[in-house]
Amino acid sequence: MNSNSGNDRAFIARLTSVIEANLGDENFGVNELAEKIGLNRSQVHRRLKKATNKSVSQFIREMRLGKAKELLEKGNLTVSEIAYNVGFGSPSYFIRSFHDYFGYPPGEAKNLIRQNNESENEVQSQSKQKRLLTNHRKLFVGIAVITVFLTACFIYYIFTVGSSVKIDNHNIEKSILVLPLNNFSPEKSDSIFSNMLSFEIRSRLVKIKGLNVISSLTANQLRQSKLSSPEIARKVNADFILDGSIQNQDKDLLINIQLIDALHDRILWPGNYNRKYLDILGIEDDIAINVANSLQLFLPPEEIKQIKKLRSINPEAEYNCRMGQYLCHTRNVTSIQDGIKYFEKAIEIDSNYTVAYAGLADAYYALAFTGNVERKAGYDKAYKLAEKALEKDSMLAEAYAVKGVVSYFGYWEWEKARGFLEKALEVDSNCMVAHLYYSSFLDIVGEPDKALQQVNKAIELEPLYFRSYFFKGLIYRNAKKYAESTDALMMSSELGMQAYAGIFFNYLHLNNDSLAIEYLQKHFSSRPVFQKYTDDILPAYKSSGMNGVLKLLLKANLELKYPDLRSIASIYNMLGMQNEALTYLEKACRIGQYDVPRIIRYSKLENLYSEPRFQALVDTMNLRLYFPKPSK
Repeated sequence: MNSNSGNDRAFIARLTSVIEANLGDENFGVNELAEKIGLNRSQVHRRLKKATNKSVSQFIREMRLGKAKELLEKGNLTVSEIAYNVGFGSPSYFIRSFHDYFGYPPGEAKNLIRQNNESENEVQSQSKQKRLLTNHRKLFVGIAVITVFLTACFIYYIFTVGSSVKIDNHNIEKSILVLPLNNFSPEKSDSIFSNMLSFEIRSRLVKIKGLNVISSLTANQLRQSKLSSPEIARKVNADFILDGSIQNQDKDLLINIQLIDALHDRILWPGNYNRKYLDILGIEDDIAINVANSLQLFLPPEEIKQIKKLRSINPEAEYNCRMGQYLCHTRNVTSIQDGIKYFEKAIEIDSNYTVAYAGLADAYYALAFTGNVERKAGYDKAYKLAEKALEKDSMLAEAYAVKGVVSYFGYWEWEKARGFLEKALEVDSNCMVAHLYYSSFLDIVGEPDKALQQVNKAIELEPLYFRSYFFKGLIYRNAKKYAESTDALMMSSELGMQAYAGIFFNYLHLNNDSLAIEYLQKHFSSRPVFQKYTDDILPAYKSSGMNGVLKLLLKANLELKYPDLRSIASIYNMLGMQNEALTYLEKACRIGQYDVPRIIRYSKLENLYSEPRFQALVDTMNLRLYFPKPSK
């Protein structure tokens, strides 16, 4: 045993005391800790590594997570509040870190703690009975257990302490921030390609076990800052940074990548690529594998296969298709319209490129869903394009998924939709969009547990996709789990899909007026059409409480050129104006606005269930099978 173990314990106690005093400061990191105890960061790192086999950043992060678990056990704060209290500037990064460290998300911690307590009580009761009956037997078993335990400790010491380098290389989780590639080319297509490549790199890295990829929204914000790489890393608790640039020189792409060790501010791996456009596809696979190798993260053959994607026979068609997929992935109307042009170009180049047909079908579904094309015409076009894709390839899961989502949102043909979605997953159980659309379907027809299983699978397949977390937030909301819904919507917002309005309503249901107001202010500030009302929120609250705030939100929505009729209906109902609420629900149903079938599951509309007008809406949308009439 180390003769300095007493000194080590004193050193760790000292570190612990300083970290605990600064736990809520998200900017408190290795440099600040070293300064507080009067050592340089290298000295702190060496001593802590020797004593615990942990890096300083890991030690700090684990203390934060341990404190978070304690707060969760008390049950007084939401997950997002706890994240900030323990120094995580990003709730999404906290959720991922907590899950990776403890094996379950923080939103489920309370249930697990309760179950453990119940199990402990049961075990204690049984133990007491056995103790009264078999004291001698228990003594014998206790001796045996101690013997086994000491033997296990000895074996553990031999095989773990003696191979500490191996543990450090493979088992300690590493976090990485992937900064968007700096684009030094003037062409719009180069900017899109640069963004797409950054997204693809993150999507590959997130599939590597033992590597935590920090959210893209955080990365985009930090790219605009003038902070150095170590400063950026400390701000988000990142161990490593992947930075780079892209430049177009006479149709040649020059791509420079650097994997930076943030703790020591040194480059671990430089990647330099000089290729033609059509030869650049697949570079993200090479980057992901090089990052894994540089960080000594073991990649089994099956994970390498998952990282790599099948390549099209025609690289030009694939280039256009992938540009279209990336643009439509954003769910921004202008981007989807641009994406359609790339899909059409891919089909023009290769008329048998079925993935492009499926992408085009999904694009028209998205435009129809949001009302940016005439809804019936858009849904019909999406359905026909999906059918055309399946004529060419009957095993294309994405096409079945589009037929499914159009069947339930466009045509209100629910069981037909279920068949298409189940077929999509039968063809390809790893089709993310099929799991996502199926989760939405299951939520609407009243199967929330199955809906959560499907959306969690979608998140597992594409952990950085904002829509999945948004859907998850809606599923939890409809199940009256408002704290869990808030966590999911926070994650959606972190990844780029602003969900402040949903978070506002959740805090309203949780009777937390201060946070509700805070997120309504964020909602108004982030949308130009609402910004003029931002300063009116607090005066409305002071004069009339939350009813005054709801009336202000109602006024702001009613003045929109294309108002969200579902939200207006919900606000009217919260204000006790049921007739007006039903009128706007009927209007939304007539035009098929957004996901109006889902709104009937909203718990705050339960007081309308017995109304004949509400029941008529259920019948109009063909939901009677899943929404029985309430008993009189």
